[in-house]
Amino acid sequence: MLGKLLKFDLKYGMKIFLLLHGILIVISLLGRFLFLDQLNFNEPDAALVSSVALFAAAIIFLLMAVCFCTWMIIAFRFYRNLFTGEGYLTWTLPASGVQHLWSKIISGSILFLLDCIIEGGCVLLLVTGCNVTEAYSVIAPDVNSELGMTLSTFALILFVIMLISGPVSVIQTYFCIAIGQLFPAHRLLGAIAAYFISSFLIQLLSFGLQIGIGLFPEYILIGPTDTADQVGTYLFTTMGYSTVMMIVIAILQYIAVHYIMQKKINLL
Repeated sequence: MLGKLLKFDLKYGMKIFLLLHGILIVISLLGRFLFLDQLNFNEPDAALVSSVALFAAAIIFLLMAVCFCTWMIIAFRFYRNLFTGEGYLTWTLPASGVQHLWSKIISGSILFLLDCIIEGGCVLLLVTGCNVTEAYSVIAPDVNSELGMTLSTFALILFVIMLISGPVSVIQTYFCIAIGQLFPAHRLLGAIAAYFISSFLIQLLSFGLQIGIGLFPEYILIGPTDTADQVGTYLFTTMGYSTVMMIVIAILQYIAVHYIMQKKINLL
């Protein structure tokens, strides 16, 4: 039954998902071959800097918009299928609450992972042109020195963390929606409040953890030091701890969602 549920969950919003990411791929191709590949970084001027900055801002906005739309598809499917009038039909199916929940988690994670892979591929397409790589080679030693590693290694680690954070974000989204449906008169407000409160607590816990185990960067307090790889070391040490903490919190949120779906379902 889980396989059938997963099949239907993946079909939901897939046309919109493919359309949005198709547009993203087309724009990335046009941006690479019609804009970036035509630039001459050997003769920088104010107009060049402005156009590149504007292009980068537009691409970042597009990437964030597509990611947000993917998140909306996942959130709407979970809420609409389980906690609205449609839920009366959903809960009559010969499937347990655990199967419904895992179907949503797996399908949502697949969409998030596909989104990360497509967006990562688009970014890679944009920055691998010959003129872009030649221009970057001029500042590469300084960047590598600050990070303590090559930019490609840095980007790869960030990409892996993004892949890990996908399922975590899905579970957090479901947790907030499940909390929100406990307040029939204010479901949306309850879900939004749950999101901000849980995010604030996570940030507070992360900050306290950094201070408690001595990870808070000294250069923020006392200024720069001569340690060349301090920034990179700090970033990946904190990201490592943050990733572990996110996974632990996601497990707790999963337990809460599971309990609500078993004991506290409140359909419209």
